Amino acid sequence: MKVVVVGSGALGGYFGFTFAGQGQDVVLVDVDPAKVKEIGLNGLTVTTAEGTRTMQIPITSKTDDAGTADLVFFSVKSYASLEVARSLPPLMGDETLVMSVQNGIGNVEKIASVVGDDRVIGGITAHSFEMLSPCHIRYLGGLGIAHIGKIDGNNTPLVFEAAELLKQGGIDIEVHDNIHDYIWYKLLLNTPINAIAAITRLKNGEIAENEECRALMGMVADEAFAVARAAGVNILLKEDPVDTCVAALGRAAENQASMLQDVSNRRRTEIEAINGAIVERAEKLGVPTPVNRMLTGLVKIIQSRYLL
Repeated sequence: MKVVVVGSGALGGYFGFTFAGQGQDVVLVDVDPAKVKEIGLNGLTVTTAEGTRTMQIPITSKTDDAGTADLVFFSVKSYASLEVARSLPPLMGDETLVMSVQNGIGNVEKIASVVGDDRVIGGITAHSFEMLSPCHIRYLGGLGIAHIGKIDGNNTPLVFEAAELLKQGGIDIEVHDNIHDYIWYKLLLNTPINAIAAITRLKNGEIAENEECRALMGMVADEAFAVARAAGVNILLKEDPVDTCVAALGRAAENQASMLQDVSNRRRTEIEAINGAIVERAEKLGVPTPVNRMLTGLVKIIQSRYLL
């Protein structure tokens, strides 16, 4: 299988590394010249609990140079989804599929607006990673199964083949025909955590142990669930969302949420696709979301201070 990874940051690089480890033909694409140079010279290195491994994987800064793919693993920040999706046509053959396991909602729709609904695989993962250098990824851990599926519900053999390769590479994964429900499932768990982490600068375990944080998480979750119900979403999360979030935070107590990593590294956050997406949909549905609106505004103020 020819796999082109568009956006070879921590998540994209790790999945590309996994495909390459299973003997697949992988090409990385990234706009960061330092990353392209370092990976080109030194290969891509991944550190997990089992140790550190390096592989030489081709990398380029232009999708035009990567060739036609069987599978495109699309892994850019949500705010860049539409712009980067417009660069995909040179990679697309007659049967090419594009897989996104990005944070938030709205990404698969943006990709589909360029390549078509029948070409897009959506997905989620609860595992987290960080870049130690432009060519070195560390796996931080996580829990649970990754979930993928065509957004039109028509899963083809290529979807199952990709899932099997990832499973052989150590990523526990399942294929579903209702992947939109799973994307909302992750959103409903992300909204009570990420913005609070970015604002407070607390590690996961510190958030879980803080009574004020837990109370705030409950208010955020209540609003997000109200929006999901108004939107007609099939809500997969049946347990108390705060209890579920606290348990997940406790299992990765020393880690930082992805939005806190972005703020700490003075990067643009994905607030618009997470809490901001809840607010946007709430406005259309007539659902009040004052807490999510406040958190969205605060994160935007924080990032505006370093994105001038």
